[in-house]
Amino acid sequence: MKFENIYIESNDDVSAVVEKILNSRNENLILFLPEQSKITESILNLRLLYREAKSASKNIFLDTNEEEVKIMAEEVGIPILEQKKVSPIPVKKGPAFIRDIAPPKMKKINKERPGAEESEQPIFIKKKKTSFAKDIRLKSFSNEEISEKELEKPKKTKKFFKFFKELLIFILTAIVLFLAVGAMTYFFSRAEIQIITEKTNWQTQSAILASKSIEEADAENFKIPAEYLKFSRQVVQDFQATGTKDIQNKSRGKIKIYNSYSSTAQLLVSNTRFLSQDGKLFRLLSNTTVPGAQVEAGKVIPSFIEAEVIADQAGEEYNIGPSRFTIPGFKGTPKYDKFYAESQDSMKGGYIGQAKVISSEDLSGAKNKLIELAQISLEEEFQSKFPQGFKILNEAKSFNIEKTDFSHQVGERVDSFRGSITLSLKIITFRESDVRDVFVYNAQKETPLIDNKELFSFEFQYGIPRVDFERGLLSFPVNASLVFRQKINTQDFKNRLPKMRKDKLQDFFKQFEGIEKINLEIKPSFLPFLPPNSKNLKIVVDPPENHQ
Repeated sequence: MKFENIYIESNDDVSAVVEKILNSRNENLILFLPEQSKITESILNLRLLYREAKSASKNIFLDTNEEEVKIMAEEVGIPILEQKKVSPIPVKKGPAFIRDIAPPKMKKINKERPGAEESEQPIFIKKKKTSFAKDIRLKSFSNEEISEKELEKPKKTKKFFKFFKELLIFILTAIVLFLAVGAMTYFFSRAEIQIITEKTNWQTQSAILASKSIEEADAENFKIPAEYLKFSRQVVQDFQATGTKDIQNKSRGKIKIYNSYSSTAQLLVSNTRFLSQDGKLFRLLSNTTVPGAQVEAGKVIPSFIEAEVIADQAGEEYNIGPSRFTIPGFKGTPKYDKFYAESQDSMKGGYIGQAKVISSEDLSGAKNKLIELAQISLEEEFQSKFPQGFKILNEAKSFNIEKTDFSHQVGERVDSFRGSITLSLKIITFRESDVRDVFVYNAQKETPLIDNKELFSFEFQYGIPRVDFERGLLSFPVNASLVFRQKINTQDFKNRLPKMRKDKLQDFFKQFEGIEKINLEIKPSFLPFLPPNSKNLKIVVDPPENHQ
């Protein structure tokens, strides 16, 4: 019969031992248990081992020195290996992990079969309650005599060292906590002090003169510099004609009149007739002189001039394409073949019937639209280029139409027409800071009480101005309302306030003139003093939420 030794660790639980049993390839297993093994804490653990081993068709045997474990194993039904016959130390033979074990033969008393022969298989016996380990301890120390005082000495020494160790840990913990709290207080504590100052109001009304010829503000005479600005923009757009009327329009176009007759110029009077190849008659719109031909090396080089003609009759049939023309008035003379005309483009405009034309409303609406587009474009340019810190009054801004042009006039037959406009924007502006400085100067001059104070806030209401764009002058009335306060040196406070106790803060600020009250916000709130690090101390004078 082959056996496998399985060594149980003291902290192995039931599931770990069961896993070792199930993973074994042998059917017969010897479990070597150390003293105070975890699975021997309860008889239920041994029953679970026995049940799982039986389910897996495994035979398990225990090797243990503890009498209590032997008693529990006997009750469960797990055989105990006799201590003296089986060594708990495995002997390795070769590289194999599983090997045969031949435990010494032992006798088993069989009451049912007296006189039975000894089996060749390993024999296990169930022993009475004895403690092998206990016997060893008794034998080992039975001859030694130890006094009670000698036993007490190590106990007192252990207690002393234990107390000293706990005291040292407590002191070190206290030091670490103290340093941690100190570091957190220094680096992470925050405080904000809001200083509310006493205010002094001052009001007046006066007129200001702004001029582009003034370079510096004259506070004594209420004069300030002005800035003259001008912007220009051209806008072009197509519009649809919406008017209608019955019309009879004659076709028009341009022709080139040639002279290959002589070097003498030829005058053609207004209404001179020109006949096209397809028999359409056109007339000159004005007197035209055709220059004389050039003669070079005995050859005549025709000369020409361009002139405008109009159809003899209204109608679309006169809207002919490029053609060659003769002059009926020269027919029967040598000039008939030597004077002729050619058109390179089609004749246009011939029409009889109702058609779209440009109405006066079309031109008026187009003009207004062009003005609107130009104003929007100028406003955008003005806003992008307007200097910061300058104030502009609505009345000090003027749009002017410099040029308007339309491709067609009222009554002309067209489907659409083009309009263009050139618009300019003139502006006179000023720095509001100059207005502020003028009134601050006069307020401190008139009221000695606020002479050493600083401006806290101001409000100006401007009246209707008088504007002279040509001279660059702007005059306007101003209702001024100014508020002054005491000057506060926040840096000096930041240098003096760190580590100050909160209950001393109010008394500290009472000694300074012009401070009405203070508000304190500190984090963490339980700190009785201000942050020791001045960088974590914030001082705000008259925060916005406290403005009147």
